[in-house]
Amino acid sequence: MHLEETETMHRKITDGVYYVGVDDHHTALFENLWPLPFGVSYNSYLVVDDKIAVIDTVKNIFTQEWLDNIREIVDPEKIDYIVLNHMEPDHTGALPKIAELAKNATIVFTQKAAGMEESFYNVGLKTKVVEDLEELSLGKKTLKFVHVQFVHWPETMATYLAEDEVLFSCDAFGSFGALNGKHFDDEIDMRMIESESKRYLSTIITSYFKFVQRAIEKVKGLGVGIKFIAPSHGPIYRKDPTWVIDHFDKWSSPELDKHVTIIFGSMYGYNLRLAHTLKKELVELGVEVKIHNISYSTMDNVITDAVRAGVIVLGTPTYDAFPFPKIWAFVNEMEGKRFQKRPIALFGTHGWGGGGVRKLKKYLEENKFEILEPNVRCRATPTEEERQAIKTLAKNIAEIVK
Repeated sequence: MHLEETETMHRKITDGVYYVGVDDHHTALFENLWPLPFGVSYNSYLVVDDKIAVIDTVKNIFTQEWLDNIREIVDPEKIDYIVLNHMEPDHTGALPKIAELAKNATIVFTQKAAGMEESFYNVGLKTKVVEDLEELSLGKKTLKFVHVQFVHWPETMATYLAEDEVLFSCDAFGSFGALNGKHFDDEIDMRMIESESKRYLSTIITSYFKFVQRAIEKVKGLGVGIKFIAPSHGPIYRKDPTWVIDHFDKWSSPELDKHVTIIFGSMYGYNLRLAHTLKKELVELGVEVKIHNISYSTMDNVITDAVRAGVIVLGTPTYDAFPFPKIWAFVNEMEGKRFQKRPIALFGTHGWGGGGVRKLKKYLEENKFEILEPNVRCRATPTEEERQAIKTLAKNIAEIVK
């Protein structure tokens, strides 16, 4: 069954190398978590030589569209190698069907991927486990396999096509956003790609920033030319492959940006007033501020603006003697995504007991975050002393980020 939201097409990248992926305008949430307002692409590539290799498959519901793309170039039964850079199902979901057709094909993957394939699909094809930097000849073309563990699963590798200088980079250098027939960086609105690739990296790969940095250094250290970067999601970079490398390097760098992100919850408006008062003080001190009402901002946008912030400010009303539940949820994301440690400022309002800020501070200190002083705690409308505390907190924050 064909899905109306996808198109059947392939694109030539260079001689003997083709894009055979699909667009997805059907899935609303990537990983059932992150919104896809512009859709997403599942990129797959075909290398045709004396031997034929397909690099990655697609999400299972798009199997037929993917096979149609392949059939425009070759009979899928003639595929010799199925290269699985990454075992996540949006890259491997069509494996069972291609295994039925290409019965003589060999699956190529890392050792860690072998156990995953057996658990996920167990299709029964021949397999070839490749070591780091091992090469595989297709005839005139040579594939080199570069292990890039934890970008973003432990079994991940990239594949380099030596003669054509194409790096099939898997999830590294990926982006949200369907391609809609415009597969290359010189055909697409790069303002959208810059925003969507940053959101992609922040939500999907934040936990593995240090591995992204290692992978970038490893690729640079290979000493090879790169004319094309062909990731598993988003556009193929041919006009300027260094653009995406430089951006991912910056976005995953341990050196944080010089902005402040305020994340607050508010039930009746008192905490909102504190948040905007603090924002006003910071702006007057020349600090760049990004601000999110946690009840209305989506978590992906909150994470994207917070992960690079030099200081994070959390504002919470007390709710049932605890922090506001959606603030708790963000703090849980910080922990799960292994946010780099940086100073955190706290403020909040309460009606009587005021446990929200106290419990938040205790939890963050136990997780080795530096908590800036003063912690501003108000019973609804701030007193003059508390207004002065907000000014003091703003000055302390400004000294750090400026």
